[in-house]
Amino acid sequence: MSLLRDPKRLLAVLIAGVAGLIVLLDFAGAGGQLPALAGLLVDWAAVITAVGLLLGLVSVAGTHARRVQARSADWGYSLLLIVGMLAVVVTGIFFPLPGRAGFVLPESLAEVPIRTVFRVVYEPLASSLLALLAFFALSAALRALGRGSPEAIVIVIVAALVLVTQIPPVTALPAVGVAVQWLNDYVALAGARGLLIGAAIGALVAGVRVLLGFDTPYLDR
Repeated sequence: MSLLRDPKRLLAVLIAGVAGLIVLLDFAGAGGQLPALAGLLVDWAAVITAVGLLLGLVSVAGTHARRVQARSADWGYSLLLIVGMLAVVVTGIFFPLPGRAGFVLPESLAEVPIRTVFRVVYEPLASSLLALLAFFALSAALRALGRGSPEAIVIVIVAALVLVTQIPPVTALPAVGVAVQWLNDYVALAGARGLLIGAAIGALVAGVRVLLGFDTPYLDR
């Protein structure tokens, strides 16, 4: 449908495009009143995002509370999610930073009490899940070798060589250390830079399409 035939859609595209262009020009170093206007738009976006996160939090909590109340399938996981959610919220409110007493809402998720909860609970769980990835990687390598695909065999061989070169006795060898350093400085770094440049170009193209109204992810379809 043409934008000219849909005034509401056209208005939304114009507002989004102008707001995005103002913020983009501010990042480019434009002067005058533009930085103040861009800062105001960013503050509005932050407030809207915070309200959206709060509504999402209430919606998720309500959904899982109904699952627990109805004793649906796997309702124990829903109860565990609610308990974890309440633990983080209570810790952030009732265990404030030194010098701040009473009922104080946390300013961010970077405050010490909330970070303590993440360090004690979340980080060990994340480490355990990452440790399990070694077994999944080994299983995937065995399946790839079983298929006999040349590409898969090359990937498995390269991965095995990289793992072997990380063993301390092997890294102590002068030739191995120099070779690994050369691969990291040139081959691996070149590939990483290529990926970053490709991602940056893709983000630039996506941003331009949003500014011009070709893509409208902010509209309710």
